[in-house]
Amino acid sequence: EIYTQVRNMTLRDGLTEIGQVDVSIGIASYPQHTQSDSLLRAADAALYRAKELGRSRIVSFGRLKTS
Repeated sequence: EIYTQVRNMTLRDGLTEIGQVDVSIGIASYPQHTQSDSLLRAADAALYRAKELGRSRIVSFGRLKTS
């Protein structure tokens, strides 16, 4: 739902329409007692992977392959 709402936005500069918003999203979730910095690192890794794959991507950290 967030992805769809952001994609439907249009950027404006005053009265001038600049264009449609593009978004890539990295998602991570961890058990309740996990450190917050680990969660942020996982979300960041997912976001960078989404950007590597191209525009308008959503990547979940749990689906990343480890190398």
